[in-house]
Amino acid sequence: MTQITIQLKDKEEETFVETFLKKMKIRFEKNEGDDSELTDKMKRIIDERLVEDESTYVDAFESLKKISAKHGI
Repeated sequence: MTQITIQLKDKEEETFVETFLKKMKIRFEKNEGDDSELTDKMKRIIDERLVEDESTYVDAFESLKKISAKHGI
């Protein structure tokens, strides 16, 4: 399967492209958000983590190990 990303400048272009793809019977998915920006909640969590005691730090691998053990994933 090939994946193509299209960046549209406004709602009019978006409607046109959607209509075109539907008429051509081309399957597509819309990504409604901009994944490159942090939400306020994400920023708050990062800020909270930055002021935590570094001696309690757990690296990513250890975190994943704990999550896996707790939730069975």
